[in-house]
Amino acid sequence: MLLEDPHSPARAAPAAILAAPPSTATRLAGGAAYWRGQAQDELTVRLLLVPRGRIQVDIWWNRRGGAADVELVCGLYGDSVEMGALSGNGFDAPRFHRAGFGTLAVNIAIQALQAACPATLLVHGVLSNTAEEQLPPERQQELADSRRAFWRRFGLDVIARGSPPLDYLRGRIGALRPVGHGLLAGQFARNVPLAEFSRTRPEGF
Repeated sequence: MLLEDPHSPARAAPAAILAAPPSTATRLAGGAAYWRGQAQDELTVRLLLVPRGRIQVDIWWNRRGGAADVELVCGLYGDSVEMGALSGNGFDAPRFHRAGFGTLAVNIAIQALQAACPATLLVHGVLSNTAEEQLPPERQQELADSRRAFWRRFGLDVIARGSPPLDYLRGRIGALRPVGHGLLAGQFARNVPLAEFSRTRPEGF
């Protein structure tokens, strides 16, 4: 099982897993787990937990193995969690930009963080995309506004600091919330309950 909880049934309902608040009795087992969906296209997700290291979500689209198309890495630092780089779904990756891939990655990471970390733990991060520096100022502003709105949907505050200002993420594990509505590429739910992940490594990975 991906989730280890001595007080829960072996097969918890997905809705209950999403709705329940973080529990000190629930522990996320370390290692890699996978989920695969097949519709018109094929979607594969890997969730990796390195205890006292990182939580990483990798997404492959119509491919098996190789470098992930979209990746999110969250650093685990004992007294805080860094919501680190979300890559592969920016403006320069039109297949994955604003199509739900980033939302899926963050939704899964939130579930994993709430299963592995205390609810009061600080979440922080810095928002930036150096690839945007060559764009016209109005386009940079549009993308920055969209980025702020994206992260606020998950219950994080976005705070501008410094000169020139940078956008910083701030929040708490217990206040994070997955975004459940909408479909990824019009085919797949933008959230996958942890109970649906498997320890079995798919062919090609």
